[in-house]
Amino acid sequence: MIKRKRTYNVRLIKATWPYTVQEIAKLFNVHKGAVLRWIKEGLHADKIKGEYLIRGDRLALFLSTRQQKKKHTCAINEFFCFKCREPRTAYLNIADVEIITPTRFRVRSLCSVCSTPVNKVQGIRNLSTIQNSFVVQHLEGQHIIECSEPSLNSDLEVFT
Repeated sequence: MIKRKRTYNVRLIKATWPYTVQEIAKLFNVHKGAVLRWIKEGLHADKIKGEYLIRGDRLALFLSTRQQKKKHTCAINEFFCFKCREPRTAYLNIADVEIITPTRFRVRSLCSVCSTPVNKVQGIRNLSTIQNSFVVQHLEGQHIIECSEPSLNSDLEVFT
């Protein structure tokens, strides 16, 4: 069974509102056992008359901090591999570059660990950096940015 990583919309939480475990479970569509596990993991809760009360601002801070830990930033020469769930370098530092639009391009490669196809989209201003960081095996669409006035017409006729 694959464990699904969840993200929660913390904007649904009212900052000054006291929530019970059942209310939080209903708000985020999780089991109340998950909320009790959050309390064991460090979510501050006050126990009043045998019931946990959690302030909304503390809940929002706990969930947003927890979600920030899951984020991975990749360096210019790294890709995020969805199989490894980690930033990885390209296999043998080889990449293909495909220019999508005059302002965006896609870099494709294989993960150096598991050989899964990986890619990322960059702004055209990073093209020279990417070409210096990787051994560019194939560059598609370069003619788009080389031409000063690109035209989509294929039937150009010169009238005299």
